[in-house]
Amino acid sequence: MSNLLEQFNQYFQIEHVIAVHLEPVDDAQLPTDNSDIDKLIPPLFKLANEVNVLEQTALRPLRQLGDVAEDLAQYLKLQSRKIDLILSHILANENQQDDNLETHSFGGSGFTLCTNTPYKPNQFYRCKLFLEDEAAAVFCFAQVIDSEPFEEGFKTRFVFSHIREEDQELMVRASLHAQAKVLKKKQSTKNIN
Repeated sequence: MSNLLEQFNQYFQIEHVIAVHLEPVDDAQLPTDNSDIDKLIPPLFKLANEVNVLEQTALRPLRQLGDVAEDLAQYLKLQSRKIDLILSHILANENQQDDNLETHSFGGSGFTLCTNTPYKPNQFYRCKLFLEDEAAAVFCFAQVIDSEPFEEGFKTRFVFSHIREEDQELMVRASLHAQAKVLKKKQSTKNIN
């Protein structure tokens, strides 16, 4: 368990809610390498993440042009936002399942859930994480580290056991964006007072 905990603590966690769908799997169902994960990822997840990567790549060179490209960059951001809204809607429809959960926190190495019942330590799960603010979704596998009493239920920590590098980067970026929103909200509240 200490090794799993070390992995979990490699990245910071932000207390933020994202939708997650879990399906228990046994060891035989785990992918042996990243090419196996690629074969299992739903096509819609691949599309959403590819659009997200293309957006990041396309806007980077425009930032170097300075004021000249500011209007163009703003226009492209608006177009990108329209695509993001459509993708968010499509992903939300993909997320219409009865047993969806919401995270208590998440980060680049895993997530926590607060539930009424504990999860069995070391159990593996196939995970679908829906990052609405990023208009993206992550398909991966995670392992239960522990389930501890928390408030009126249990808080369970999951560490990513099988995740593509680009999806882990997406989780890190999403957690940083969530943290930036929290800081902006605190700053605006501070300015009001």
